[in-house]
Amino acid sequence: MREDLLFHLTTKENWNQYKQSGNYEPESLEDQGFIHCSSGNQVENTANRIFSGEDQILLLVIDASMIREDVKYEEDEEVGEKFPHIYGPISVNAIIDKIEIQAEDDGQFKIAFTSD
Repeated sequence: MREDLLFHLTTKENWNQYKQSGNYEPESLEDQGFIHCSSGNQVENTANRIFSGEDQILLLVIDASMIREDVKYEEDEEVGEKFPHIYGPISVNAIIDKIEIQAEDDGQFKIAFTSD
């Protein structure tokens, strides 16, 4: 898995609502001061924990080298893992892909990354 990629899970509606003037600024940025992200090996568990009950989600693939804001890996005490948090808006230029992911028949999201 490439170390220079971060992942943010959202819904298409939230993406459309919070992308403004060239930046993505979701509600958590104002409420908590940062944007929640995941590393590649955390994406599937995060999707199923946070978006349970959703039929479809949007995975934003972020080029970390293009982030101008601070990125801090901080412990989520509930999960017991460190997650990347971006302390500022994400330039839409840093988002190198947007992938729509459908829930499986059992309601779970299956998101697997393979290394080259």
